[in-house]
Amino acid sequence: MSVSRQSPNPDTMSYAVRPMDERDMAQSAEVEQDAFPTLFPPTAFRRELRNKIARYLVANRKDEGKTNSAPAPSESSGSTPLFNRLVSNILRRRNSAWQPGQEFVAGFVGTWYMVDEAHIVAIGVRNEFRGFGIGELMLIAAIEQATQLESRVVTLEVRVSNFVAQNLYKKFGFTERGVRKSYYTDNREDALIMTTDTIQSPEFSCQLEELVQAHQSRWGRAERMLF
Repeated sequence: MSVSRQSPNPDTMSYAVRPMDERDMAQSAEVEQDAFPTLFPPTAFRRELRNKIARYLVANRKDEGKTNSAPAPSESSGSTPLFNRLVSNILRRRNSAWQPGQEFVAGFVGTWYMVDEAHIVAIGVRNEFRGFGIGELMLIAAIEQATQLESRVVTLEVRVSNFVAQNLYKKFGFTERGVRKSYYTDNREDALIMTTDTIQSPEFSCQLEELVQAHQSRWGRAERMLF
């Protein structure tokens, strides 16, 4: 669906980050289906929430109990019609897991922590809510969480054809470290392995802070509760 998107709110982003819990599983599965329609098998979020090495975060906003009343991502309260159209499109397309009055989940990120490495296993954003800085917010939160958990590096896989994601990761200091042949089961596409330098270094911390400030200037300040 093509929609006209207004200028972002320079003060406060409409979405916040918090840990995923059981109330988010159905919506997170819906986000995953949106973002990765050919993924098989789908993520077992209930199992992942019990996985001692896994941590999942969601990007959510509260509906305040009024049908389709929340403002669109990073837009002023006067821009609710856009959010209404986006959510109405979701509700028309399927029986949505979200219901008015619940917190609306627009995206999630999952990370596995193994020894001194934080491995991002997925970043998913609803199709209708791409282009609002939510995916980048998820990446920022995952790196901040990994830093606080004293991981040495952050790593991930990305499709060789997904240049948009690759460019985002490169902006955050990820570099190509190898290839996993025929990694994706749907079409046997190769995956690039991308990894940061040590995230505990002053240089990386300074670069991350600059990127966080740039994101806030573009999309507004977002509350991030990582644990």
